[in-house]
Amino acid sequence: MSAATILQTFLDDMSTAVLAGDFAAYRAGVVVPFLLLTHTVSITLDTEQELEDGFNSFCDMLRSQRVTDYIRLVDSADQLDPDLISGRYVSHIIAGGTRVFDPFSSQITLRRVDGRWRAVSITNAIAKSSWPLLIASQAKPDLRKGPEE
Repeated sequence: MSAATILQTFLDDMSTAVLAGDFAAYRAGVVVPFLLLTHTVSITLDTEQELEDGFNSFCDMLRSQRVTDYIRLVDSADQLDPDLISGRYVSHIIAGGTRVFDPFSSQITLRRVDGRWRAVSITNAIAKSSWPLLIASQAKPDLRKGPEE
């Protein structure tokens, strides 16, 4: 299987876990400690609790935006050795047929641990990112509906 196919399968599985709010499935695909890099911060998640708190906050943010599709498409991937893959992908976050956020690029490193590919780090192009990962600052207003009461 090619590095791009492995990475795309991994991203699809993780997106499914996020949209389902399935932390156990998500956790199985992430190594702790986990490194998140953005334009402005470097965050190391040292504990499973930190990872779960961020996962729950990200899922809550997606639900609040009524996200129906979390699509991440591989641009490129290289198998650096039998147990290490590095790749680039673009994320698309959609509610119904409407983009909720502008697409953004990320780079990920996967390591095979106990026969399973797991994320060890992600670098993404979200300028004001933090952990928990909240990207509402990029949200576009839904002009199809009136104000919330």
